[in-house]
Amino acid sequence: MQYEEVLACQPLINPTLYCTAHRNDRGKKYFLFQRKKSQKIFEGHDDPRRVYLLRLSLREHPAAKKLRQLSSITPRDVSSDAAQLLGNLAKLIKSQRVLDIGRSCGYNPLVLALVLPADGKVTASFSETENSSDAKEFWREAGVDKKIDIQVKSAEQTLDDLLSAGEAGKFDLVFINMADEQNCRKCYEKSLRLVRSGGILAIDGVLCYGAALKLNSKSLTVQAMHQLSEAILRDARIALSILPVGDGLMLCFKL
Repeated sequence: MQYEEVLACQPLINPTLYCTAHRNDRGKKYFLFQRKKSQKIFEGHDDPRRVYLLRLSLREHPAAKKLRQLSSITPRDVSSDAAQLLGNLAKLIKSQRVLDIGRSCGYNPLVLALVLPADGKVTASFSETENSSDAKEFWREAGVDKKIDIQVKSAEQTLDDLLSAGEAGKFDLVFINMADEQNCRKCYEKSLRLVRSGGILAIDGVLCYGAALKLNSKSLTVQAMHQLSEAILRDARIALSILPVGDGLMLCFKL
């Protein structure tokens, strides 16, 4: 069966219906995705198990840590482990050009710029409400300020301007936070056009701060994100993984 045929026959999965009971040979019941509270992966960002795993895996640059602490960046704004994962992926695919629309007060661009070669470039889109002065200070401390180009504009305007400038297919990795984007379907299509074949489109905010679990949510943003996620599930142009880090990190590997 071809990859496209597999996608075409994928059912829509309702998480409330997917907890189907099964029995093993001993007659005991097991439920998919159904755990007692004490068996949850993490109770929150301060869960001791998560703190333990981060202590064993997080290699945060001193300048990045200072920026995160000074800007009072919360896990809702940026996930240090997700940023490190994207940095590792960018390095693995030998990235030269990266686009960041992560709304992370400059944290993600710093982490990504650290793994790029000397002639690499991060295009960092800042919203009008984000303060870039603190970010620039720590970019200089980390020695990556020359690798980062700031653009202060909306996510969609950033994407439109890059496409108009003939940048389609020029980026190795594009990272965009869609938790607050009502036009996320358009942003997805435009972002995917900017990524080269073999590159990665990373989407943060799939869970919309947990609101995406409410399938009957009246929020237009949540509805748009849910519809986008279902559409991406069937998109034959990409290979897909979603990881439970940050606010739900979707990795689209462009074929």
